[in-house]
Amino acid sequence: MIRIATAILSAALFTTCRSVGRSPLVLDSDIWVAVEGADGDSIPLPADRRRPDSRPSVEFFSDGQLSGYTSCNSFFGSYKTSPTGLPETTALEVNIDGMTMALCPDNETEQEYIERLRRVRSYTVSDHRLRMMDSTGMTVLIFAPASMTHKK
Repeated sequence: MIRIATAILSAALFTTCRSVGRSPLVLDSDIWVAVEGADGDSIPLPADRRRPDSRPSVEFFSDGQLSGYTSCNSFFGSYKTSPTGLPETTALEVNIDGMTMALCPDNETEQEYIERLRRVRSYTVSDHRLRMMDSTGMTVLIFAPASMTHKK
C-alpha cells in the first residue's frame, strides 16, 4: 500500500514539476505571425491590416525545415535548435534558402523582416508569444500563433 501511494505521489510531483512555467506551445506547434519587432517596435505591416493572413509569418516543421511569408513573397529554408543552458531559452539558427521574387510595393519592409530572421540566435515561448533574440539577447521579433490572431 505504501509503495502504491509513493508511486502515485512521485508521478504527480514529476508531472507537476515538468509543467510549471511551461507553455503548451512549441516552435513547430503553429504558424507564427509577426506582431512586434525589436524591443517592442512594431514590425512593418502591409497596408491592409484587416487581412491577418497578409502579415509576415514563419512556420517551423518538425523535420528542420521552415517556410514563411514576408507580406509579399514566400520563403523557405531550414533551422537548427540546441540547448543554451539558460532556463526556457533554446538556441536557434535560421537559414533562408530561397524566396519568390514578386515585385513588392515595399521591398525595404520585406528585407528588414528577412534580415531580422537571419539575426536570430535563440528563442523562448511563453504567454502565447514566440520571442526571437539575436546573439546579444536582444529581442528582434515577437510572434503570436496564427490560430490566436485570426478572427473566426
